[in-house]
Amino acid sequence: MSNVVWVDLEGMSFDNSVEQKLIRLLAKSDATGTLEEGMKVTLKVNTAEAGYEYGLRPSVVKIMAQGVYNKTKKIPVVCDGHKPVDYWKQSKGNTLLKVASARGYTSDTLGGKFVINGGYSGDESDLFSCGTRSTLGGVEIGTAICRSDAMWVVSHVTLHPLFGISGALLNSGFECLSGRAKTRILNGTSPYLFNGHSPSPKEIEAFMENAIECHIGVNNALEGRIFYINLLWDVTPQPEYYPYSDKPIMENMGFLASSDPVAIDSATLSIIETNNKYFDGTRTDFNHVIKRAENLGIGSSKQRLLRLS
Repeated sequence: MSNVVWVDLEGMSFDNSVEQKLIRLLAKSDATGTLEEGMKVTLKVNTAEAGYEYGLRPSVVKIMAQGVYNKTKKIPVVCDGHKPVDYWKQSKGNTLLKVASARGYTSDTLGGKFVINGGYSGDESDLFSCGTRSTLGGVEIGTAICRSDAMWVVSHVTLHPLFGISGALLNSGFECLSGRAKTRILNGTSPYLFNGHSPSPKEIEAFMENAIECHIGVNNALEGRIFYINLLWDVTPQPEYYPYSDKPIMENMGFLASSDPVAIDSATLSIIETNNKYFDGTRTDFNHVIKRAENLGIGSSKQRLLRLS
């Protein structure tokens, strides 16, 4: 059983703002407990594609970056990798930096240096094993992540057409890979549902299985020094790599933190199911993801949920 801290949005006031709630979340969850002075820490985020109107706010990232800096005395790196498909058919490095900058992702607004995971080409990476039980064998992880001492995975939670929910497990696994590795994991399966191709159940199951195993490789690369923060804010039916976004499926429910990706995603699923009566699990069964990750020893679906306001 793992600990998950949930700071909801109840009791908002001038002395209990979103910023203060996030600071309390980091303190109560002991987010900096494994960090030491001088450590190189990377914050893994997901930047929004051009046309997607909801996304992780730079001000939220800056609070996380400040929390890291207070402990390590070193400015952290903030990174995202190339999208699964170069939707706008431009240079991938140019597109990512241009879109991120337009959304306010700069070193000043983030409190950390923003870089492309995998470098400008997206394919600067090192290979790490996914364990003896893996069908993948190993995965190529972007250098901004695999050459760090520790990582915080800051996930703007959304639904996902292939994985069910985009949260800690997906953002700390598949989303940490190089561009070439992402293409290999997709294996021809379209990550979009609006382009005329609807993935078959077999294709979705194969992606889910491989994406779960990706996390093992990333965890091995960082020797387990990963912390997870899920933001239940503007939870949309589409993930951030889509070039459009429908309105959120539920009201904002606050922020969760844990050192266990399975526990935090399990708690996230429960909150979504409880607070959105129209939620149908999307086209995938995210409970399957939770169970499979638990069976692989990634974490525990059982959690001690500490709710704060």
